[in-house]
Order: sequence, then C-alpha cells, then structure tokens
Amino acid sequence: MKLRDGFSVFTFCLVFTSLLFGCSEQKSSRLDPDDLRFAEFYSDYLLQSGIPASDNVIVSAVLDAAQLDTLLVHHSLSHERLSSKAQSYRQNPDLWRLVLLQVRENIRKKTDATP
Repeated sequence: MKLRDGFSVFTFCLVFTSLLFGCSEQKSSRLDPDDLRFAEFYSDYLLQSGIPASDNVIVSAVLDAAQLDTLLVHHSLSHERLSSKAQSYRQNPDLWRLVLLQVRENIRKKTDATP
C-alpha cells in the first residue's frame, strides 16, 4: 500500500510541476527587444502616414521608398527582418495583439508629448 501511495504522490507532483511550467510559459509571452523595435517602427510609420488636419480629421500621406528606408534605418531594421517579423506575427496572432497594444501605447505617448 505504501508503494501505491508513493506512486500517487509522485504522479501528483509530476502533473503539478507540468502545470506550473505550462502556465509560466504562457505568462512569459512578453515582447522581446526585436518586437519592441518593430512596435516603435510601426508607431512612427503610422504617425507619419496619417497626418491630423483639423477637427480630428486624418489626411492620409503615402510614404515613399526613401522615407520608408529612413524609418527602417532609424529603427535598425532591415527589409528582411521586417518581413521575418511580419511572418512571425501572422503565425502568432497573440503576439501580434501584444505588439499592437504596444504600438497604441507608443502613439499615445508621442501624441500626448506633442503640444
């Protein structure tokens, strides 16, 4: 009977430990430095491509290739890295949601700081 009790305790500990590791992996879905850099780039891109006119009307401005390249250089991103990050966000919608939340926060901070 003692062997059976020991096996039950061992099984319980194994399951409990697995659950703890599983939960900790889900909580660690924070943005890495590349994601933060992408969010900064995307925030600036959105701010530069949508220009507030008056009375909260947004006038769309299309960025040309030179402006886009300047933004990429400013944020230390290459075209290849940009494509790679976009692909990873398509495959992981939860990560993309976190990036968009960061973009929203970046835009809020930048527009609040502007007089």
